[in-house]
Amino acid sequence: MAIHDTFENGAHPSWVRFCIGHADLERAPGVLRFVVDGAQAGQLSDAELDDHRTAPRERLAWRPPLRLTVRARMSHRAGEMLGTAGFGFWNDPFDWVGNVQTPPNALWFFYGSPHSDMAFVPGVRGHGWKAATLNAGRADKLTMALGNFVFKLPGLSKLVFNLAQTRIHAHEKILDDVALTEWHVYRLDWRAQEAIFFVDEVPVLRAPHPPTVPLGFVAWVDNNAATMGPGRDFDFQRIAVPQRQWLELARVQIEPLA
Repeated sequence: MAIHDTFENGAHPSWVRFCIGHADLERAPGVLRFVVDGAQAGQLSDAELDDHRTAPRERLAWRPPLRLTVRARMSHRAGEMLGTAGFGFWNDPFDWVGNVQTPPNALWFFYGSPHSDMAFVPGVRGHGWKAATLNAGRADKLTMALGNFVFKLPGLSKLVFNLAQTRIHAHEKILDDVALTEWHVYRLDWRAQEAIFFVDEVPVLRAPHPPTVPLGFVAWVDNNAATMGPGRDFDFQRIAVPQRQWLELARVQIEPLA
């Protein structure tokens, strides 16, 4: 299976177009624009393109070896963009109310504004524009239900996260030298033993032990913010975004990697 979408005639029919709250997907010849404008605190605003909604997690479309190539830019610089944004692959581990239904697995270019502090890798800042992988493997439903219950008990979320780190492979690279407001070509080569991230053909991260479970494609802009990591209590919120901000995609290509 392969996809090459240049958005000349809208989005590829394989994608699900999802918008909620003060968010929209705007079309222009050769561009798809993900917009959040005037989001209210406490209410989700999300503009998204994905294929993880079309199949159960165990039958999501993408697994190694493959290559993802995306041409993209954003409306604001890092630190000025609010909420989260990005593109790549994940298994959408949450239910609608925020419970974790399955261990999170992801490979993506991910942005979090300074409202977030998601520190999965020691010594790597918990917000900003990143190349990142997260491999938490698999777990049964009973284990996940127990983990969600304990995670919500006061003072125990730090302990749960510290224990979870013993089974999670996470790798991240902050991309402070990449100007978000300029067009760049982002590439991800995902193999079973290693994932390599590129910006304009320059490698920026080599990540061993990437996820091997099936994942779905996602690209988005939203008003989410979260705090999680070693020594931190879990906190999740939807923040106000009074400004108009966007992510533009001009190309998404997913192809088998020899």
